[in-house]
This record gives sequence, C-alpha cells and structure tokens, in this order.
Amino acid sequence: MPVFFQSCIKNNPAFDLNKLEKPTWNPTLAVPLVYSSLTIQNLLLKNNNGLIVVDDSNFCTLIYKSTLVSLKADSLIKLPNQAFPRYAAGLTAAEINTLSSTGSVNAAYTQTVNFNSGTNNPLIDSLTLNSGTLNIILNSAFQCNGKITVTIPSAKQNGVPFSQILPFTYTGVPIVINANYNLGGYDIDMTLGGTTSNQFKVNYSVSLTSAGATPVTTDSMSITGSFSNLLFNKIFGDVGQLTLFPPANKDTIAITIFQNSIGSGSFTLANPSLKMKFSNSYGVPIGASLPLLEGFTPPGSSYQLTGVPNPLPIASPNFAQIGQVLTDSFTLNKSNSNIVTVVNNNPKNFIYTAIGTSNPAGPTHKNFIIDTSVCKVYLEADLPLYGTANNFVLMDTVAFSPGSFVTNNIQSATFRIYSSNGMPIDVNMQIYFTDSLYKKLDSLIIPNQLILKSGVLNAAGMVIAPTQNTYDALVSKARLANLKNAKYLVIKNVESTTNGGNTNVKIYSNYRVDIKIGMKVNASI
Repeated sequence: MPVFFQSCIKNNPAFDLNKLEKPTWNPTLAVPLVYSSLTIQNLLLKNNNGLIVVDDSNFCTLIYKSTLVSLKADSLIKLPNQAFPRYAAGLTAAEINTLSSTGSVNAAYTQTVNFNSGTNNPLIDSLTLNSGTLNIILNSAFQCNGKITVTIPSAKQNGVPFSQILPFTYTGVPIVINANYNLGGYDIDMTLGGTTSNQFKVNYSVSLTSAGATPVTTDSMSITGSFSNLLFNKIFGDVGQLTLFPPANKDTIAITIFQNSIGSGSFTLANPSLKMKFSNSYGVPIGASLPLLEGFTPPGSSYQLTGVPNPLPIASPNFAQIGQVLTDSFTLNKSNSNIVTVVNNNPKNFIYTAIGTSNPAGPTHKNFIIDTSVCKVYLEADLPLYGTANNFVLMDTVAFSPGSFVTNNIQSATFRIYSSNGMPIDVNMQIYFTDSLYKKLDSLIIPNQLILKSGVLNAAGMVIAPTQNTYDALVSKARLANLKNAKYLVIKNVESTTNGGNTNVKIYSNYRVDIKIGMKVNASI
C-alpha cells in the first residue's frame, strides 16, 4: 500500500533555516524540524479527494465518489410565460334590441385555449400549480357600464372552479380594464373531458347596462389573457421521448492514491469494486446506458471496464408511489468484471458517460413529475486496502530555505531521521536538494537505505509491534556551500509491502507511523 507520510513535512515552519543565522556563540546547535505521529487517515487523505471508511474490525477502505447526473424537475419541464389569443365579441341584433329596449343585456362566450407546455411540447393532461399569475385585459367599445365574469371550469381550487368578476364603468371609449389573479394551488384539467391534452376552455359572461348612448352592431369588446411565473407542483401526462443525459455529460473521478505515483513499480488490490448507484423520483420510465466507463491515465492509457449492464437499472415510481425516491444499483467486482485488472493498472482517473431517454418504449399518458422530482446517477470506487506494493514510487516536494545559515562558521550539518513504523510496509527513502528549476544539487541519504522497515507481523499478517530506526546523514561544509541556491526538498519513496511485495497485507486504522527529523549544525566559535 502506498503511504503519503512525506506530506507531513510540507507545512512545517521549522524548515526555515534562517533561524540558524550566525550561531557562533555555541560550537553545536541542534534544531528539531519535524515530529509527526500519523494514522492511515492522515497518511492517505493528505492531498487526496477520497474518503477512508473503517469497519468494525478497523479495516480500511478508500472510497472515491462522484455524481454524474442530477436531473431536477425544472430542468425537464419549464412552463413558459405565454399569452392566449385575443378573443373578440360583439352583440347580435337581437341582443342590441334587448339592450335598447330594457337598458341591459347578458351575453356568454367560450374560448378554447391551447396551452404552451414548453420545450419539446410535453403533453399535459393535468397540473397543479405552486404559483402563477393570470392576467386579463378587457378592451370595450360599448358605451355601457357592466361587468365580465371570467370562469375556467377545469381549473379548481379545493373543488371550486376559478371564477372572477371584472366590473367596468363607462367614461368614454375605449374602456380598458387590466386585472391579475393568483393561480397558486389550482388544479387544471387540460383534456377537455378526456379527449386531448394541453387545452382548456375559458368562459366569459358579459353583463351590459346602457349609459345613454344607442348601441350599434359594430360595437365590440376584446379579451386578452396571459400566464406568467408558472411553477408547477405536479404534472401528469406524457413528457415524450426526451434526451435526459446528453453524451457531453462526461465526468471524471480522480483516483488520487495513484496521482503522485511514478515509475514502473507495481501496486495491486485484491478486491476493488466499482458501484453505480441510481435514485429516481420521476414517474417516467428512463432508459439509460453507459457508453463509456474506463480507467484512464494521461496522456493516452485507457482500460475499458467490462460487465456493465445495458440498460442501467433505473426504477421509476408509479401513481401509488408519488413522492417516493426509488433506488437501484449495480456493482462491478472481481467476479463479474475486469475491475481488478483495470485498478491494478493504477489508473489516475475513472471516466464515464451516461446517456438516457425518457419513455424508451414509446408514448404513454402515465407519466408524472412533481416539483421535487430528481434523478441522480452516482459512481463510487471502493478500494479496500488489501493488496501489495512492490517498488511503488511516490514523490513529493517541500520548500526549503537555507538562507544565510550556510556561512563560513558552519563546518557541517547532521540530519537525523528517526522512525517508528507500525505499518506492514517497507520504505526506501531519498531526499534531494534542488534549485528553483528542480535541478538536483545534492542528496541526503546514502542510496538503497531502508529507512522505514515494516512493522512486526503475526501469522495473520497483522502488525503486532512497530519497528524503529534512526538514520543520520552528515553534510560536509563543502556540500553545504553547494546548497546556497537550494529552494526545494524532493522526497522520493520507493515502497514495498512485506516479503518483498509478494504478500497481500491489510491496512487497519490503528496502524501508525511516528517520524522525527532534526538537524544539528557544527560551527566554529
């Protein structure tokens, strides 16, 4: 298992060696640089986007998660602002005679409205509105007082049809009346008695009272209606066959446990798995598939995963399950896919694309969408920390500021590395001093030194005691002079699990590594 213990050094302010300027009052000066006591959570999650999950036995699994699709209700259907056609009405000769002889008359009109359901024209049988406004504009050329009653018989709130009265008074023509009505909470049937979709009727009942002028057959009035700010609570009908997850919806999970690895070392996991999870509260059948699911390492190494079901198991609620979220999933493991081979190629990313269509079997009027409907597709890579590592190389870089500590008074410096290793991992470490362009100036450790030897294991392969080691690296005055331009420490780890990387080991949360790094300078008085 690769362990990122070197990252503990990165933010340690003790590496600012300006603190050692001109120590001529003492022939030796020892300075502690690093002290860390780290568990697997500290080690693996440093600069890592994964999550460590610990089971009841303290065994650790590294998990990476991503959400590919989060399809909310208002992204599938948005009700647009819209106006329905101007309706013009006049009086018949008989109605004019009645108005002339009695001073008043009543007339009734009906308009069929085609409702604009928005992009892709989903067929709405009925809907319930959370909010919305109906605007009515009356323009009358009758020289009369009166009122108009606007009724939408199929729009009901608590079982009562929508009905509003607009009174008007003659002060000259034209008479213009503008009124707005709140439609929040109304259920609107748009089937005209079960015969169609996206249509409803509006009834206008007009009552006129003469204001003294003699009416003529050319007198008329017009009514214009519009809807605005429509937000639905529920929609029933047929949304049609819509593209839900366009092919451009490609996503990536960065497998950061492999991001810092280089070289030709091997790293294997015995039981990795990849889970695809689905949750859906749309009352709409969804046909979806994964045209792409692969491990990928830039610039061009890809490893296609096998065993993915087609179509994906996305369940949809029925009318009895309105408001419920149905879930489903599938898992690629070593028994039904090539996931072990893919993971053991150490991909730096998992890349995947989902495509989907609503109502894949064809038209239906059994769809429903509520304002909280959502369809989500998740990907989760589970990497149980059980496997091997053999000459697996990890590198890290930390800032290093020698400052004026490199003076003629300094004769040498000794870097001491103390380690106590409670992990089943051997680590061969090297530390390089580099300039600002990462050109190597010197190294700290004699090559092929085993700095962190694996902890002591029992017959079950569990660490029962840590191993300890102290390593001193002496840097001469001549070598110190070469470090005046040093800007970075590049820390290289070559890691192998116990038995030369040939034995699978498990990592537990109670394993730990203790590291102390100090420096002692020898100066002339």
